[in-house]
Amino acid sequence: MQHLYHTYIRTLCLAGIAGLLLVVPAAFAQNILFQQNFTGPGPYTSGTPNSTQFDAIYVQNGAILRLNSGQGYVEFERTGSAGSGSGRIVRSTNLSPVPTTMYYQVRMSVPLDTSLTSTVATFNVGQNLSSTDNSIPNDQNIFAKFSVNFLGNNRFSFRRTGTNAVNSGTYSGSVLITWVMNNESTPLPYLTPLGTKDILNPKSFDLWINNDRFLRNYARISGSEVALSDFSFRFQAGAGIIRLSDFLIRDVSGILPVDLISFRAQPTGNQVELAWETAWERNSKEFIVQRSTDLKEFDDIGRIAAAGEAQSRNQYTFIDNSPQPGANYYRLRQVDNDGTYEYSKVVDAIVRPGVPMVLVSPNPATSQVIRLRTYGTDVSSLRLTNLLGQEISFRAHNPGGDVVELLPQQPLPMGLYLLSLEQNGHRQHTKVLVR
Repeated sequence: MQHLYHTYIRTLCLAGIAGLLLVVPAAFAQNILFQQNFTGPGPYTSGTPNSTQFDAIYVQNGAILRLNSGQGYVEFERTGSAGSGSGRIVRSTNLSPVPTTMYYQVRMSVPLDTSLTSTVATFNVGQNLSSTDNSIPNDQNIFAKFSVNFLGNNRFSFRRTGTNAVNSGTYSGSVLITWVMNNESTPLPYLTPLGTKDILNPKSFDLWINNDRFLRNYARISGSEVALSDFSFRFQAGAGIIRLSDFLIRDVSGILPVDLISFRAQPTGNQVELAWETAWERNSKEFIVQRSTDLKEFDDIGRIAAAGEAQSRNQYTFIDNSPQPGANYYRLRQVDNDGTYEYSKVVDAIVRPGVPMVLVSPNPATSQVIRLRTYGTDVSSLRLTNLLGQEISFRAHNPGGDVVELLPQQPLPMGLYLLSLEQNGHRQHTKVLVR
């Protein structure tokens, strides 16, 4: 599963380009509760299982089990025109520690099916799941479940069972199932298989098949509190083969330390000013600012302490005093207090030493003053217009250093304006929002 997950990370990285969204999943190693890909020598079951072992893997009444050390999967087959027997995988010994949130992944394929049958197999997560009782678990012990349908010709779908049952689209080959569960009383932010962020409601679960979301914010099955301590798989109907591999279960509480809503880089003379804003923060520790000139190797160039716990917006700035001439690429490593981290998108800034520059800060500006930071700029070369192209008169005031304040003759109405600089053949146009 480690190879599979690293491949997923590399795929997301290759999709990012300077200035476009580049989302890399956080480091999850410390959060792994269970992992088994059946490539090691085993044993795969134990009466006192560790974080790689099940309590039981077995078949009954004519079903066939194929599980060989190193083959990379466990396979169950029900033979005959309608199939016979059953196969089970059970982890009835509590995960340690018992999580309140869960990110459960497993890879499934159907190399053979010869019957069109609904609900041939069921995945369960809950508590008190027996490793010896082959009957269907009581819903009062189930937090989340879904089933598999055989569609013939090695095609299959997934099913939300019970009242108002719903079937997913059709699949074939190998699929990656991602199951996210939130047993807490507050919403859970998490990173989806698409590399995007989403929010899972309390006491509910999402189900993804590859990059398709099948179930969203689906309420827990049990009508009362139930722990995310056990999990099982039961193949009980239809004729065919189901193959499972790459089990990975993580606790994802606090998996996203922040919700980053903006990140930009602005060249200012021989410096680059970085600014970012968060919508909320949860157990966040710090932001590590990283820079690259080739989008391959990123180096740490600074650290900014994070807010820790915040339900409202927070703004941060950082000045890179020694960028390289030409293209500079920046990203943030957003670190949680427990070491969990994720990377931001990558933004770029082109540094041209000696070129006059203007930075509007803050932006949005007020109706009475537009504050600038200028570098090698002849203030008389500045021009302020509205969106109709009408020039707006102003007086320039220098309170000190590289700061210039533009004071309009009349307070500006709220809206968008254009600040232009034309100096020695160089042109710069900056949008200014007035609130």
